[in-house]
Amino acid sequence: MDRIPNEALVVRGGRNRPEDIQRGTGTHPSGITGISVECAVGLSVAELAAAIPHSQVGVTTVADVRSLGGDVIRTSGRSSNHATLTGLTPEQVSLLLTPTIPNPAQQPS
Repeated sequence: MDRIPNEALVVRGGRNRPEDIQRGTGTHPSGITGISVECAVGLSVAELAAAIPHSQVGVTTVADVRSLGGDVIRTSGRSSNHATLTGLTPEQVSLLLTPTIPNPAQQPS
């Protein structure tokens, strides 16, 4: 499995409060436990958020996740950019993904 580069953006829908992260944590069929995110290098937040149905999103980078001891692993999902953020507490993830911003993929142009 290819390692996702540190500069890749990580986008997750919702309010991303610790309780939201806890509720969203699960084990992917591949065996990785964490939360679903959209992640890629070279795509904008709007492009990554297009696969997210929520009206708000949190944004961080793979480097920021790794700096806290976690990782972002490519996993199958609704889009080819799906990944699983793993190895952090709900509080740590919430700090990385808040404050949230309006989902740019749902904004009128």
